[in-house]
Amino acid sequence: MASFVLEIRTEEIPANALPGARRQLQDLFAKHLGEAGFTDFLTAVLSTPRRLIVTITNLPQRQADRVEEMTGPPVRIAVAEDGTPTKAGLGFAAKAGLPFEQLGRLETEKGQYLAATVNHMGRTTSEILVEITPTILSALRFPKMMRWGLGSFLFVRPVHGIVALLDDEVVPFGAFGITSGRATVGHRVHSPQPIDIAHADTYAETMARHSVMIDPAQRRQTLETAAQQLAATVGCRVHEDPRLVAEHLELVEWPGLIVGSFDRKFLDLPPEVVVSTLRHHQKCLILEDGDGALQPHFLAVIDRKDDPEDLIRLGNEWVIRARLADAGFFFSEDRKRPLEDTIADLERVEWHRILGSLEAKAERLGRLAVTLSGQLGLDLSTELLCRAARLVKADLTTHMVGEFPELQGVMGGHYLRLEGADEALWTASRDHYRPVGFEGDSPASTLGRVLGVADRLDTIAGLYAVGEKPTGSRDPLGLRRAAQAVVKIIIDSAWTLDLEAIIGEAVSGVAGQATEEIDEVRSAVTLFIADRLRRWLTDVDSVSGDTADAVMATGWADPCETTARAKALESVRSNDSFRALALAFKRVRNITDGQAEGEVDPTLFEHPEERELYDAILEFHTALKRLLPEHRVTEAFEAMIPIADTLDRFFVEVLVMADNKEVRANRIALLKLLGQDFLTLADLSILQIDGGE
Repeated sequence: MASFVLEIRTEEIPANALPGARRQLQDLFAKHLGEAGFTDFLTAVLSTPRRLIVTITNLPQRQADRVEEMTGPPVRIAVAEDGTPTKAGLGFAAKAGLPFEQLGRLETEKGQYLAATVNHMGRTTSEILVEITPTILSALRFPKMMRWGLGSFLFVRPVHGIVALLDDEVVPFGAFGITSGRATVGHRVHSPQPIDIAHADTYAETMARHSVMIDPAQRRQTLETAAQQLAATVGCRVHEDPRLVAEHLELVEWPGLIVGSFDRKFLDLPPEVVVSTLRHHQKCLILEDGDGALQPHFLAVIDRKDDPEDLIRLGNEWVIRARLADAGFFFSEDRKRPLEDTIADLERVEWHRILGSLEAKAERLGRLAVTLSGQLGLDLSTELLCRAARLVKADLTTHMVGEFPELQGVMGGHYLRLEGADEALWTASRDHYRPVGFEGDSPASTLGRVLGVADRLDTIAGLYAVGEKPTGSRDPLGLRRAAQAVVKIIIDSAWTLDLEAIIGEAVSGVAGQATEEIDEVRSAVTLFIADRLRRWLTDVDSVSGDTADAVMATGWADPCETTARAKALESVRSNDSFRALALAFKRVRNITDGQAEGEVDPTLFEHPEERELYDAILEFHTALKRLLPEHRVTEAFEAMIPIADTLDRFFVEVLVMADNKEVRANRIALLKLLGQDFLTLADLSILQIDGGE
């Protein structure tokens, strides 16, 4: 069996582009090789900042020969009365690659058809790789693409070389103006000279000898081990930060580490300031003591084995010291006046060119927070909510947030805490930007949660109102994450509310600035939030997509109630009787959709099965009235199950569409009555059940 290696050597690829590129290459090679008839091959896709690498093992040297039996058009269409081939006959012969005279005949129940037996000789694996690899490379997509040269080449970054080997033979093709070969280069510091890869199986070993660690998993292990050892040399441990470590893996070809320090006095600053300086700006690993307290040391990841002249360490320490000194100055300046005094500055800061200033944003936020709090019946006064709405935005005018925008809200929380503000108020400022999407904790206080939901809904409504909504995969303003955070906060808070009504209030709040038709904005925002709730159901609660659709089809404005119905339906849908009921309900919907409403008249029943179904419906209705107010949703779904056999007997014994109009209307009304109660929980006709339509 043969091995294949492909290396695309480029300029530095952004870290966020590499995971997606690896997934695409894995999928595309699996697809194209599978279509070529290959099976049992093993694909590994690796990368460094300067290389995309595909290794495929267990490949045969050539495709297997295969015989294809082809059936063509009917002979009566393919052959004229005089025995000559028609266009249809000649077309089939061309498709089969045979002279018309060599075509056979196939007798079927429908008559005689043209037929052909075609022998396909397997092509060499190298020929197939030459064909599919350029196609795969041209199909790759990245968050941002570049053109270079005369602008005719498009890729994530300019390509400098391509290695393509099947065992020890070059797989020759051209892409991006470059011809594939066996030449590459090693690490740009430790081994920048050209090297030749002798064999596909020796690629990884050869690159390692030239200081390139091609496997991200190996780089992770090396980095984590070295970090623990180096942190121990200064009496610290590494603060766990898997997301930053994942980014580090995409930034280096050979992971190296250095330890640096800064003045302990900077630990008097709010810890988020120090962490932001080290992590956000310098991408350094945070070091802490055994109790989790910050220490005046850090680890910087470098793309080389060492720092022989100590210049990298000194450079990092200089930058960190300067940024922390600036932060100390800004912190001191901001503390010279109470945060409440900065509220007046909100009017002078533009939040959006159409939607107005931060003051206008804070005013809308306060009004919407009052509406939300009122609907929830919370003990939060209008005065508190309107004041808090301005205070939580006030730190956007401070020196510190101007320099460290990622600390918005956090710094306001610190300033309010140091000024002796109520805990609910300063935690609301600190937390109201949390969480980011579905990830992270919701705000700690009720005030923070109300402001967090209201703030995001105002933002979403406002930007939709001026035509700045997400399109396709693009969401530069993070509206999808904002909507997901709304869903998460509501569900984490176990609030009972009418979210559609609150969305309507948010849209009404920006109607005066809207450039889009306001009713269309309201509908679009409502659908947008609903889609995020569906994503919660499928991604967080792990319910099936059709389960989510079934419960949301009957209403979703109360997210907590919707999630409860979705979880309950998911738990009972595998029951055999429930599955039968769902299939029968599809028939109920097909019969009753579009039919006139009517009252059930038991005196018109002609069969005992009608009375039996009517009694079962009444019993179920009584159960719903008892169970739903107590939020016993799973039991409500389980109460449906006994109806399955009753409904089945009804359909066997009773003709719904009877000749007698009154009887027919009564039976339709009976089924509609059943549907009304079922639809308080879910539209079971949406469920994809084996054996259904």
